[in-house]
Amino acid sequence: MIELIHINEYVYLKNVDIYLSEGLNVTTGETGTGKSLILDVIGSFLDYQNIRSETFSADMVVNLRIDFNELGIKKGQHVFSVERKNKRLFYKIDGRLVNREQVQNILSSLITIHKQNSHMKLLDRDFILEILDEVAGNSKILENYQKLYDEYQQVVRIIATTDKATESKKLEELKERVDEIVNANLSEDEEQELEEKYKRALNMQTLVQNYSIASQQLEEIEYALRRVYSLIEDKYHDLLDSAIESIAELNNRIGKELAKIEDINLEEVENRLWVYKKLRRKYGPTTEDVLTNLKKWSEEIRIIEKTVEILENAEKERQRLENELRDLALQISEKRKGAARKIIKAISEHLKDLNMNARIDFSFYEKTMTRNGIDEVELVGSTLSDGPLYPLRKIASGGELSRLMLALELSMVSTDVLVYDEIDAGIGGVTAVKLAQKLSELSKKHQVIVVTHLPQVALKASKHLSLRRMGDTGQVVELDEKGRMEEIERMLGGKEVIEIIGDLSNDKEK
Repeated sequence: MIELIHINEYVYLKNVDIYLSEGLNVTTGETGTGKSLILDVIGSFLDYQNIRSETFSADMVVNLRIDFNELGIKKGQHVFSVERKNKRLFYKIDGRLVNREQVQNILSSLITIHKQNSHMKLLDRDFILEILDEVAGNSKILENYQKLYDEYQQVVRIIATTDKATESKKLEELKERVDEIVNANLSEDEEQELEEKYKRALNMQTLVQNYSIASQQLEEIEYALRRVYSLIEDKYHDLLDSAIESIAELNNRIGKELAKIEDINLEEVENRLWVYKKLRRKYGPTTEDVLTNLKKWSEEIRIIEKTVEILENAEKERQRLENELRDLALQISEKRKGAARKIIKAISEHLKDLNMNARIDFSFYEKTMTRNGIDEVELVGSTLSDGPLYPLRKIASGGELSRLMLALELSMVSTDVLVYDEIDAGIGGVTAVKLAQKLSELSKKHQVIVVTHLPQVALKASKHLSLRRMGDTGQVVELDEKGRMEEIERMLGGKEVIEIIGDLSNDKEK
């Protein structure tokens, strides 16, 4: 259940605490005070689009009955927070930032919101199918059907738009490209290593040439120095020996450096780099692009091969899928019809309690197969005891649709918290009393939160809240017994109206 709603800021509600109880929680207020603002805040935690402020923030203390292990949320009390800034919504659970889907997955299993004018969905045939599928438990079989339907549509589309010869030619071209790239065995790491090796090889080639020339020149210098012995006196021979030894040592060191130089086959490196350059030019501009295209074309080949295979057996495959779809669609339809009988029985009972004598049924028509099956369904009815039933879109008033929607929801109640935004629109008199009794009965097993203008509903409240506005600020007041009576008196039209009713009653008695 929802225990507390704290509105930090929303429209003219600022720093407002709203404590809710089990049972029937009723919110009332003068016309124009914005009674639905509280429900806007609850709805902001769900898939609710009626947010009336660019910036707002609120917290909601919720007591969960079950664990949500996949989200790491245990049953018990938790604080859900929402904030809107720069037209974006941010959510937290117990102060931890989470995404919207996580919050909605949890709270949608706990809270159902009946919005103003939601009774108009009764005229939406897709909504009717959703209701029937929910009651029928069709989710799994419908999921299988829709997967098969998508496959069927693909086959039909291929038959209508694809030419086998064209696809085969495209397949051949793609395979040639892929084979060329695969056979080249490209790697971005290898390419980088080759480029570094190529640079080293060029540098080494120059170094070897320079060292070789230097060694040759040193040998010539040594030979020339030895010829000097016979031209000078013995006392200078020591100096000449030192010079020859230095020349010989330098030449020896150059020889060792040449021995250390890595033997790189420059031609081999150049040939391998040429393979990369050629494929980059054809399928690049970079090696990364070439490898990306390889992956993309390989996937295209897989798809085209499947397409060609389908084309070869297209008509046979289309017929097989159509037969399987037809069988599944008939199963779904039968389950929907069973659900319809179950719902109509429950709705009829609730309508009687809501002072509405009407015959209601679901009208089924078979249509061309679609992603939702073969059923075209709408609600039909009549307020006469016999005779034909007519589409509700043609005969039902807003008030009647409201009661029908309430009866439908009462027949399908599945969450702990039920929120109704002026469900009593178009309802009054004895029907309002019946509605109040229904909501009171519902609140014995569920937490019910209602925005209402009916005193009959307010009289049944477990907790009565009044929304009041003073200029640019507003407050939500929890009414005591005296305050409740004053508010209900206001809802009845004030003391003057009550006195008139009393006078009329006295005149009638006389």
